[in-house]
Amino acid sequence: MAAEPRPRRRSMTDAFNIIRDPGAAAAARGDLMSMLERNREREAQLDAFAASLPKLTERDLAALGQSDGNCPICLTSLLALLSEEEMALAMDSPAHPVEELGVTQLPPPCGHVFCRKDIRGWLYQGNTTCPTCRRPFIAPGSDEDASVSREAALLDDLLSGALARPIRFDEHFPFDVFPGMQGRPRDSAQQPVDDSRGPDEPREAHFDYDDDRSAYSGMYS
Repeated sequence: MAAEPRPRRRSMTDAFNIIRDPGAAAAARGDLMSMLERNREREAQLDAFAASLPKLTERDLAALGQSDGNCPICLTSLLALLSEEEMALAMDSPAHPVEELGVTQLPPPCGHVFCRKDIRGWLYQGNTTCPTCRRPFIAPGSDEDASVSREAALLDDLLSGALARPIRFDEHFPFDVFPGMQGRPRDSAQQPVDDSRGPDEPREAHFDYDDDRSAYSGMYS
């Protein structure tokens, strides 16, 4: 079965097209702000879940029958992880953040045990299911995800609509924005008018160039 084609990546031309269309720019800005707000809410939910994970002790591991167990992700002994946490807390500057030290257990019905560092990394990578049994430990927000998908599709439509209009760079980048350029368009009053072209036919720009190369004569001696 053939894989679905990936959407085209947006380029600087897309950005210029959005800039030149105030309506599309305002709509895109509103959609982006909405998606960013939803992303912040999602991150706050992940932070709250990560903070709620318990810190297990040797007694907890013994009660769970995990005294000889290992973390399913990094395969480090759970007791070794507890010893590492104890040593780190006794130091003034532990090697890892305190919230990533030790061992934790996912809530029921899963209940699998992991080191806190690895399960937090798994969580903040966007995963909401147990690495071992694939049971979700955070309820999927179907309505929220659908809304974000709709907003992303709308933003893509706006970008695609803007791409249908050709961009004219001379509207945004006049020749005099680069003061170091010696060649500049002549003043319209000094340019001879070519009446052989139609009123709608584009005319060529004429430049005055400095042909004096005496300043560079020493480079070729």
